[in-house]
Amino acid sequence: MSDIQLANGGKISSDYLEHARATFLSAQDEQQFIDFCGRPLRKSIRINRLKFSREQFIEMAKKYVWQIESIPWCQDGFWVDLSNANHELSLGNLPEHIQGLFYIQEASSMLPPEALLNGQVLDAPLVADFAAAPGSKTTQLAAMLDNKGLVMANELSASRLKGLHSNLVRCGILNTCMSHLDGRKIGELIPGQFDYILLDAPCGGEGTVRKDVNALQHWDINRVTDLAEIQKSLIESAYKALRPGGKLVYSTCTLSPEENQQVANHLVETTDAKTDSLADLFTGADKVATQEGYLLVLPHVFDSEGFFISSFSKPENSECVDELRAVYSSPFEKLSNKTALLIKSHFKTHFGVDIEPMGFQLKQRDKEIWIFPEHLSEVDSYLKINRAGMKIANVFPKKIRATHEFVCCFAEKATQQKVELNKLQASLFCQGQNIELEDEQKQYSQLVDGEVILTFQKHGLGVGLNKKGKIKNSLPRELVRDNIRFP
Repeated sequence: MSDIQLANGGKISSDYLEHARATFLSAQDEQQFIDFCGRPLRKSIRINRLKFSREQFIEMAKKYVWQIESIPWCQDGFWVDLSNANHELSLGNLPEHIQGLFYIQEASSMLPPEALLNGQVLDAPLVADFAAAPGSKTTQLAAMLDNKGLVMANELSASRLKGLHSNLVRCGILNTCMSHLDGRKIGELIPGQFDYILLDAPCGGEGTVRKDVNALQHWDINRVTDLAEIQKSLIESAYKALRPGGKLVYSTCTLSPEENQQVANHLVETTDAKTDSLADLFTGADKVATQEGYLLVLPHVFDSEGFFISSFSKPENSECVDELRAVYSSPFEKLSNKTALLIKSHFKTHFGVDIEPMGFQLKQRDKEIWIFPEHLSEVDSYLKINRAGMKIANVFPKKIRATHEFVCCFAEKATQQKVELNKLQASLFCQGQNIELEDEQKQYSQLVDGEVILTFQKHGLGVGLNKKGKIKNSLPRELVRDNIRFP
């Protein structure tokens, strides 16, 4: 049997198609499956509810002449048709994306966080995302929790940590810490601690063929079985890190049962884990539900990527046999009373912001002032945390300087020292250029010399240094976008 040529230029290997027929692909679905594997993915985005409402997004879509369709399993998710859009900029270069108002995320990948936090959620839970980069699910979880509790975003690949942190900053995520650990070891290091765990496991990526045309061309069953062994170790570790009464979601963007049902069943067969059926997770979920209550989303069912999602609960009477061992000490120190008063007073009088809201605490490392979720102390003694919270200021002998992270996280809460930029000024600012304010901007904003929060369409864009209406650009160099012009 020869390989199948796809409309997008890719191929499905004959070995893969034979395997699919033998395991998950029915005869009546086969042609549709092949057809949809060759189609481009629909663009999809998720509103960042920390900064943007559904109503605001709908108005934005009208402004840009987008055709939008709600994603049935995520109230913040939309498919977006740009065929009639009145702008040439890509989604990633639009101001609303730069400002963190929405996240470009494939629709199917919104399913695992929805499955994890479906139903009643604890007020301030400890949540772990075992394979977090680039941050789509981490930011989704943090937004669903309204920045409360703690989300530990773990990523084994060091090269992907920078991008993960960049997305956390852009989206104004305050309740997250980042670790760089082998997920297979986390259960041993911090057993029985997390209320919710998401394990979106490294996988063969069969479901990504619509954006990676080569995903099924060089498919190899040996690689599948090798990955399955890693996945079993990961799910064992994740379950060990889960507290009694906690919830675990295991998901992949692949389709073969070796990496999906067999890994999920392995957990049930070797532990006291109880399967939570997802057949009623959303309207239509029953169409993709397996007999166990897992979801196997094939590309043609919802016109999306392929995905697998399973959910488990740990019984309240489950025993945790290992003890926690504190092995790490934080390089951050509690602020002195004098420094704490200075920092809080500065942000309150200059920007009108409470810089230490309930559930968070300020700490210091050298000249840096950081804001951390209070629950970090329940994690960072047992795991090496690479980065947590956000750096909001640098303190010098005679001045305090706010950071870009401060603007991303607090711009909407600030009541003063804010100036609204027009399209040209906002474009120039993102190009790294200084800004000269117009007379009406200076009068309306009632600015004083010193730092200002620069906004565009009422949302934070960055921080600048004002001197008589001339704004010195303080945008971090890595965020400068040459020649960008907002529509």
